[in-house]
Amino acid sequence: MKTLFLSFVSLMFVIPVALVFAQSMPVNYIGVNFSPITTSTSYNYDWSTGTMTLGTATASVYSTQNLLENSVSDPTPPDPNGYGTFIGTARPVKSPTGGGAVLYEQSVCPTGYPTCFSDGTFTYGYMVMYPLRGSTLDQLTNLQTDYYVDDGNPGSNCFGGGSPRFSIVVSNGTETGLASLPEIQVYLGTPPNFTDCPTKNTWFSTGNFAADSAGLRWDTSQLCPGTFYNNYSGAIVCANSLGYKINAILVGIDGGWSGTNPGPTGSGQTFLFRNIQVNQITRFPRQ
Repeated sequence: MKTLFLSFVSLMFVIPVALVFAQSMPVNYIGVNFSPITTSTSYNYDWSTGTMTLGTATASVYSTQNLLENSVSDPTPPDPNGYGTFIGTARPVKSPTGGGAVLYEQSVCPTGYPTCFSDGTFTYGYMVMYPLRGSTLDQLTNLQTDYYVDDGNPGSNCFGGGSPRFSIVVSNGTETGLASLPEIQVYLGTPPNFTDCPTKNTWFSTGNFAADSAGLRWDTSQLCPGTFYNNYSGAIVCANSLGYKINAILVGIDGGWSGTNPGPTGSGQTFLFRNIQVNQITRFPRQ
């Protein structure tokens, strides 16, 4: 079975981009560099039965050039359509508003920024989905989710640091090595800063991000320099012109260090997700 390699790297370019929004640095600018914080805790989830089995995926978060980066590797990824993979803090939990299970993810910087990076206490969570592997980006026509801040998890729980987000891992068949597969980031929240602080105990819907009406939230700068603020059509042009196809799609939380989130009082980001849609497939559907 094909080995899966994923990576998240946003780059800062000196040349200004002629787009609606202007920002001096990327949303994942972290201000410090730190060695990888790695987790080998992962579980494969059978969507049809709700059964979890130990997985082989590992993930790391680190910073180079003052930019937060992550990489995920799975030497034996599960069946593309019947399974997903939970890494780190990601796991299914009972919905606080009734119905079936929902996705829980948390990112915490318990000892405060930037100490949590040097002492290795920083946490994060990713859920990997495998549908549309081998498809071109224009074949992704529906990408959305509902999200919820649980009041049972005290803290700021604001967006920040490029989190939460969808990450679309792409490949053109020329990459080699762990950190060589680029990603298209699709940020939740309000451009240009994506630092919303949602009302707690309330479900919100993102709407469909695979449409130009979703705005300039498609970050394709890892593929096409200078396109940090792109729309859906622009992302398609960028990816297709370079021969990139979808490898995997992630829902990720790793911004517990950012803004008002970090430290003993901030207690990071804790979000629930349901109704996660990739085209016709819905994970954790509302019941």
